[in-house]
Amino acid sequence: MKKNINKADVLATCLQKQEELIESFENRVNESKADTISRNHSASQSEDRTAGKMELLNTYRNELAFAKSEMGFLRSLDATMKHTRVEPGAMVITKQLNFFIGVSSEKIEVNGEEVFGISTNAPIYKMMEGMGKDDKFQFNKIEYIIEAVY
Repeated sequence: MKKNINKADVLATCLQKQEELIESFENRVNESKADTISRNHSASQSEDRTAGKMELLNTYRNELAFAKSEMGFLRSLDATMKHTRVEPGAMVITKQLNFFIGVSSEKIEVNGEEVFGISTNAPIYKMMEGMGKDDKFQFNKIEYIIEAVY
């Protein structure tokens, strides 16, 4: 079995990554807003590109709202809570991968171990939801055996 990965460190890293994502979307919203408000010039001076710029701005605003919502969910998780089943806030250790049940995130490294953030809406979560140590599940033709849940 892999070493015990500190869940508080994983959660702190996920919160930091989420904060960076929020900051990135805030910057995109501000840049897009400035671009949309600025004079609308095109090569032909006859095309109106405001509609496309507004659509992009709205997309960024929606992504920002979603990222903030996920941040709220992450902040609601208690890293000190002990889990015996796969549920929000749990660390799930398998031979192949380590998962933190919270929000979807890219691979992060915590104390030399790779961890993947998994949303409760992710298909792989649906496969392992409620399982415990020594339970097996299959996802994308890979069989996982849960070595630990905490």
